Amino acid sequence: MAENAPDQKPAATPPVDYRPQPRYGELAPEGWTWNPPQDEHSPAASAAASATATPARATGGSAERPDSAAPGRAAPGLTVPGTAPAWDRPLTVSLLVLGLLGAYFTISMLGSLPQALAMLYSQAELGAYTVTESVTATITASSIGQGLVWVAAAISAILLLLRGRRAFYVPLIGGVVAFVLLVAAVAVVLAGDPALLEYLSRP
Repeated sequence: MAENAPDQKPAATPPVDYRPQPRYGELAPEGWTWNPPQDEHSPAASAAASATATPARATGGSAERPDSAAPGRAAPGLTVPGTAPAWDRPLTVSLLVLGLLGAYFTISMLGSLPQALAMLYSQAELGAYTVTESVTATITASSIGQGLVWVAAAISAILLLLRGRRAFYVPLIGGVVAFVLLVAAVAVVLAGDPALLEYLSRP
């Protein structure tokens, strides 16, 4: 009968070495152990968290998108349309054209004022009418004023139209100012002629 073999103890499992394997010929110091920090997230967990947060941003959950504009607030760079009605533009242009024609006829009338006064002198038998330097200066200044008033009214009206605002009243104001200038010029010319004033003041 064969003799029983002595009991063999199982080989002991070597302890797991968590130290990083030395590379490039480096050796870890004797007795050194490596313990990973407990508060550090693993790369897999970080990737999972990023993948979870990405769909929420893509679907626009609770995150605010920078390109979204709040309702009622105009985006930068966009012009707000004006409040002028549709009839304001054609009316303003028509009034400017009428003002230009009026300025032309007013300047022509001022230029022919000496001839009109000479005819009045002849009808009233006041003698020959002589155009003085003050009359010439008054007529010239009034004519230039008529042109400047129309130019100022036209520029102001065009600027208001480009901004989308009402501008029809600007040519009207220019017409009133031009009429006042005309009356003032005629009054100055008549006031500088005593013979004509005496004739006009007769009953």
